[in-house]
Amino acid sequence: MAVYTEVSDEALEAFVDSYDIGELLSFKGIAEGVENTNYLLHCSSGPYILTLYEK
Repeated sequence: MAVYTEVSDEALEAFVDSYDIGELLSFKGIAEGVENTNYLLHCSSGPYILTLYEK
């Protein structure tokens, strides 16, 4: 899986709260990407992809 940077539940909830995308329902790391960390976020307003640029 292409998750190089682990993000805690609390940190991700605080990040999502700063945007108007609803409540964070769940998230998981996804294998898409070669150099970056990607998470699939399920929010009350729909799904989102969060990419953390590693370089």
